[in-house]
Amino acid sequence: MNRYFLVLWLVLCGSMGTAFGQARQITGVVKGPDNEGLPGVTVLLKGTTNGASTNVDGSYTLPIPADTKTPVLRFSFIGYVSQEVLVGSQTSINVTLASDTQSLDDVVVIGYQAVQRRDVTGAVSSVSAQQIKDIPVNSAAEALTGRLAGVQLTSSDGTPGNLNVQVRVRGGGSVTQDNSPLYVVDGIQIENALSVIAPQDIQSVDVLKDASATAIYGARGANGVIIITTKKGIEGRTVVSYNGFLGFRKITKTLGVLGPDDFLNYQWERARLVGATGTGSVATFKSLYGSTNFNGDTIRTLRNAPFEDWQRDVFGRSAFQQTHNVSVSGGTKGTTYALSLTRNDEQGIQLGSDYTRNLVNFRFDTKASDRLRIGLNVRYNDQGTLGAGTGTSGSNGSNTTSRLRNTVQYQPFLGGRNGLNADPAFFDSDFADQSGNLFNPIVTINNEYR
Repeated sequence: MNRYFLVLWLVLCGSMGTAFGQARQITGVVKGPDNEGLPGVTVLLKGTTNGASTNVDGSYTLPIPADTKTPVLRFSFIGYVSQEVLVGSQTSINVTLASDTQSLDDVVVIGYQAVQRRDVTGAVSSVSAQQIKDIPVNSAAEALTGRLAGVQLTSSDGTPGNLNVQVRVRGGGSVTQDNSPLYVVDGIQIENALSVIAPQDIQSVDVLKDASATAIYGARGANGVIIITTKKGIEGRTVVSYNGFLGFRKITKTLGVLGPDDFLNYQWERARLVGATGTGSVATFKSLYGSTNFNGDTIRTLRNAPFEDWQRDVFGRSAFQQTHNVSVSGGTKGTTYALSLTRNDEQGIQLGSDYTRNLVNFRFDTKASDRLRIGLNVRYNDQGTLGAGTGTSGSNGSNTTSRLRNTVQYQPFLGGRNGLNADPAFFDSDFADQSGNLFNPIVTINNEYR
């Protein structure tokens, strides 16, 4: 019997030791000033790495080792004042966090320091990430258009990606010299920065417009200074986010052009006014269309030819575009990091103007000491246009290879003196020679790219 009592005593002691050695479970709910649950609040056992995050409804569960002396829980969340609560013998702790109005004040970067907007005395225009985050464009210049007072952003043509955007701060200051502003990205001067930064990576844009604001940059800031601050990591757990969109672009209005019948009538009347010989004369008409008998079968065949709408062929496609951005950010006390990967694919409404871009942006900041802060910024940009683009090139670029000129003025049917031709890429050298260098627009675009 004594042996049985001894065994029972050992089992009870082992059970009590196990019970005393187990961790306590602390539960509770974290709410904001509006008495609504706050998701994503960091709940940390002070002095350790043991922590948890609140759920969608603001609830949390955190185990505390039994051997922890005087445990204290620290509740922290961006935009709210952190709180520390002594656990004691409690098993349920509910907390209400107050808004940190000081951290939410609008800050403006003016070159040598960052100040509150209410303290700025110079002429400064600003745009934050909140204002451009939902704009479905691939170009930072497009995202900023119309959002900065006193700043004009003009695109020279409809090139996808808007690589050649002209930026003027309070107009141009010189007739003969470059009027482009100075770009400063995270403290580093970068030429034409808006074409090499994704809108998703921008935290804020501050434009310094007057002499007092740009004085620190000297003569380089005479045309204004555009200060771009990219997103950086925030102390706390690692956050992975995705931002993307896709859509189509299509031309909404085209120019009215002549059909085959009206076009031949116009060419015939023009040839008769010019005369029998010379450029654009009756002889030229015969050379181009095979006959001077306006009512004959040859001209009648061309007059009844199917209408070839070159504007539809060159500018009429539904241009697909898509953007995908993945970012990873986080950090610990005194050290933050942020990595952003962006992929842009954009078709132009014009043939031969497709655009693609791959961007990588990495930012690392650490506070080595109270007097030393170290930062690292790395950017990779790989972009290209598939095709000849929307502009013109060559010595006669403004005339021979003009997309719009060839599209609107070229004959609205396929064929000529040799009859109809069903090939849209048909090249009529005689028509080009005798029409003032008008070319089939599809042939022009394809040949220029080759």
